[in-house]
Amino acid sequence: FEAYLQEANEKNQNRRVYSKQLLESGMRRVDNKIKRRAFLGELDHPITTNKLRQVTVKYKESSHIIIEWGWDGNLLKGVIETLPYSPNGKTLTGLILDKIPVGFSLRALAEVEDMGSYQEVLDPLLVITFDSVSEPSHSKATIQEIRSESAITILKESKHSIFCSNGRCYLPDYFNSLVEQ
Repeated sequence: FEAYLQEANEKNQNRRVYSKQLLESGMRRVDNKIKRRAFLGELDHPITTNKLRQVTVKYKESSHIIIEWGWDGNLLKGVIETLPYSPNGKTLTGLILDKIPVGFSLRALAEVEDMGSYQEVLDPLLVITFDSVSEPSHSKATIQEIRSESAITILKESKHSIFCSNGRCYLPDYFNSLVEQ
């Protein structure tokens, strides 16, 4: 799916303002992770005072992977896949299919300068991830479009056979040989 992840140059609900240039340089630092399919996000931010945990994305908490990013005006946009085999990926998929509003929130490290009515986030911005959340700090940081992946076939396995979404049924041994081929 495609989602807005962050809005540049606007005060968010945490009273912080991220410039477009700052977000751009922060995202450039994670380009290599995106290319390696390693830019994972979690279902909700970790709530802890443990600083190491705050800057670590745990595999067992992961729900999605950000595979592309770009701009739509001042909105940072991402192309995101849910992780279909992780518990939190299944939960996130279920929320989306149930039409629950899913938002996104930046988890990052940076210094801030108090400007009175807001805090200006300063360079360098070290982006950890964008977590899926129920209350994003930017109201526009939500899913915009769900993409259909027609190449994916949904499988259901029982003890004696495997049923596919295309209506075909395979015996498990035959299915395994097809996979190996």
